[in-house]
Amino acid sequence: MPRSGARYTLNLLGAFRLLKPGGERVEISSKKGVALVALLAMANEGEHTRGWLQDKLWGSREQTQARASVRRELSNLRKLLNGGASPLLVCEHDRVRLDLKQFRIDARAPQSAGSNSNGAGLDRGEFLEGLDLAGEDEFEEWLREQRAALREGRPARDQRARRETPSSGAGAATAKIEPTPARLIDLSQPAPGFSGRPALAVVPFLNMTGETENDYLSEGISEDLIDRLSKLRWLPVIARSSSFSFGVSEEEKAISEGLGAKYLLGGRLRRAADGFTVTANLTDAETGYVVLSQKLELPSRHTQDVLEQLMANLVAALDARIDHAEQAQAHAKPQSDLNVNELIWRGRWHLNRFTREDARLARELFAEALAQEPGSPEALIQATFSLAWTIWAQRNSERQVLELRRLAQRAMNADPDDGRGYMLAGVAELWLRHPDRAKILIHQAISLNPSLALAHAELGSAYIFDDEPALALDPLATALRLSPNDQQVFYILGELAMSYSMLGQWRRAIDYADQAVIQRAAYWYGYVVKINALVRSGAAAEAAAVLGELLAVKADFTADYIDWIPFRHERWTSHFKEGVAAAVGYRREHAEKPAGGPAGA
Repeated sequence: MPRSGARYTLNLLGAFRLLKPGGERVEISSKKGVALVALLAMANEGEHTRGWLQDKLWGSREQTQARASVRRELSNLRKLLNGGASPLLVCEHDRVRLDLKQFRIDARAPQSAGSNSNGAGLDRGEFLEGLDLAGEDEFEEWLREQRAALREGRPARDQRARRETPSSGAGAATAKIEPTPARLIDLSQPAPGFSGRPALAVVPFLNMTGETENDYLSEGISEDLIDRLSKLRWLPVIARSSSFSFGVSEEEKAISEGLGAKYLLGGRLRRAADGFTVTANLTDAETGYVVLSQKLELPSRHTQDVLEQLMANLVAALDARIDHAEQAQAHAKPQSDLNVNELIWRGRWHLNRFTREDARLARELFAEALAQEPGSPEALIQATFSLAWTIWAQRNSERQVLELRRLAQRAMNADPDDGRGYMLAGVAELWLRHPDRAKILIHQAISLNPSLALAHAELGSAYIFDDEPALALDPLATALRLSPNDQQVFYILGELAMSYSMLGQWRRAIDYADQAVIQRAAYWYGYVVKINALVRSGAAAEAAAVLGELLAVKADFTADYIDWIPFRHERWTSHFKEGVAAAVGYRREHAEKPAGGPAGA
């Protein structure tokens, strides 16, 4: 704090002016920076929550942009105000405070007894004269209230306690804030509200650049991850207000016990040659093992789109890794000891084995979970996934696809914010040969969860089957980028192969088809695309050899399988059946020739 009696001067009556103790002017060039200082200066104890400030000054913006703007403005103000021994602006995780003891503020000073009839203090000028924030109605209303209070001779300080914290009456003192207990959750019991599901806490990412102006970026990464991970729906994510209440130096076990979180996600922002590196670490708090460690490169001059793409990739990787860990743990437990969520995880483990027997076991486990908890959104989602896999694997009837649609609609109703329900409803429409309806539903799924790799892949399929293969390439590439190691990556690779085959790019179609069947040896769809591309490019002998490989792993394959592929236009069904027929013909012709030479020689 400055020497005794030396304080900053803040003039809010008339034109805004901020002077250092020595009289030098502090220039705040941003209108919203001026408004933010004024909001804090008039607050009880000089303090407001970040959310309150965000609503007042950036309420017209989308939430993600608004939070980024708050962080950036606070970072700029800290550079201007916090050069002395004691900071003027204190930014905590949820609250922002101006140290009023270091200021003389004219609008907070006692009004003189000889004020004129129009209200005390008007001779000193209008409150925040000339300041206007077009489009920010919340701030304009606050400004009108302050000006009216001054005209009427009332205290012009806003009532933060009334608006942000409960009070016991008009004359009540500011509500006392109780200290956070050392242990919020008893981990010997499932965390309340999570229905026994494992919870994730995102702790603040550390700014290791040594530059305080990057605080907004490290904090923004943490906040963005909380928002995006919350959209996964199956994974409860601890709210920012709770997870950010713990200091970054606290032990992981203490944070886990305090929040009831099984998984903790933290990280660091560091300077790199051309920008920043962001390192994220996911830890299983029960064992202390690092489940995932991932490093991302962020250019100095990054756009919001670049940052969003990086965050989407990270969320997709976290989704897959936690999913895999929970499946493995549930599979290792005796089935008689499984609760609803463990039944679901065990069912997912079987479903991802991609065999008919495992699919049957998965259906039984999901049915048991639904019997125990009929309204469980997650059980409904997984039962729908299981039915979809069975329909595709067995090329089942339209009646079963209609059942898939009904089950997906139940899942959507159970949790309207879960993108997976919309995606599965879109799959049903696609298989019913309604690609336009499918696209609408799948786009909704992506808007709810931009990191849902499978939804991007299904959007690519919708374009393929609607005879728009060129439009399928971008969503399929996005799906591959989001989840390159997903257990269903063979499907994404197969759709890329199909897109390039329909576009006549045979070499690329063959390459992607090869990758698809390497990932899943019995994937007949990938073989069909490769056979067709080889035939069309003049390699009939090679196509016949690939047909032999297909029959070796899928002995019951016939060209009738292709009839089930839901092309809107039948010409594509004929196109691919002709390619297979050509390979069959070549295979028969050369198999019937005697070993010594041409027939009749």
